[in-house]
Amino acid sequence: MHHRTIEQIAAGHSPIHRLDPRVKLVCSMAFVFLVTVFPNKPLAFFIVPAAIVFVGLFAAGLPWGFVLSRTVMVLPFVLLVAVFLPFTRGQEVVWTIGSTGMHVYREGLELCLAILIRGCLAILAIGWLVFTTPFQRLLLAMRSLHVPRVVVVTLAFLFRYLDLLADQSLRVRRARSARAPDGTRRLRWRSSGGLVGRLLLRALERADRIYRAMLSRGFDGEVRILTRLKLRTSDLLFLAVFSLLLAGTLLLNHFAGGIV
Repeated sequence: MHHRTIEQIAAGHSPIHRLDPRVKLVCSMAFVFLVTVFPNKPLAFFIVPAAIVFVGLFAAGLPWGFVLSRTVMVLPFVLLVAVFLPFTRGQEVVWTIGSTGMHVYREGLELCLAILIRGCLAILAIGWLVFTTPFQRLLLAMRSLHVPRVVVVTLAFLFRYLDLLADQSLRVRRARSARAPDGTRRLRWRSSGGLVGRLLLRALERADRIYRAMLSRGFDGEVRILTRLKLRTSDLLFLAVFSLLLAGTLLLNHFAGGIV
């Protein structure tokens, strides 16, 4: 399973892996905020944040192929937001598409590139967090930072039962194949709606049984983990250095005429 591979990578032994998950969570969120407030132009302002995130990935010793492949998987959602901007926003025409009368505007193109760069950097920052922190420790860090309990519990159960959901989906598909081994692709697509419906019903029934079993064992809505987080000197030093880097980046951007 995909998330099991992530857990294996997150169980590494680099200095980044050994950092307190609360520190990594705060740094990741601060970096995403930094990327968000950056100006759209000039695009050269994004060089420093890009250097920060790539140095972080390199220090963690993460497999670049895996990181980049997961980034590419999410990138289409960012592209969906930005793809129409070059055709709808701006005044200065840089290109006209044949005889269609469609124009590509410089301002829209720059905004599109800025959004794509922001999206890539934010995805890489979140990937840096997820790929270097076991999920249970990440949940513990979120709860320690007072993330709403319902969010943490929902994420915990989602992670816990992904394997079960995948197994249930496989069983439903196998049953469909046994009943129509020679079905055409069109027939399979038509039956997909029923397959999803049956999978949803089974998931709801299973969730109700699990919830009742948990209530009978004293579940009160709080996921408790025996591990206790403790800040070390190295964690505080990393947080201080990272804060200085972000502050320096913002100041550089301000004096260069970016954020006013």
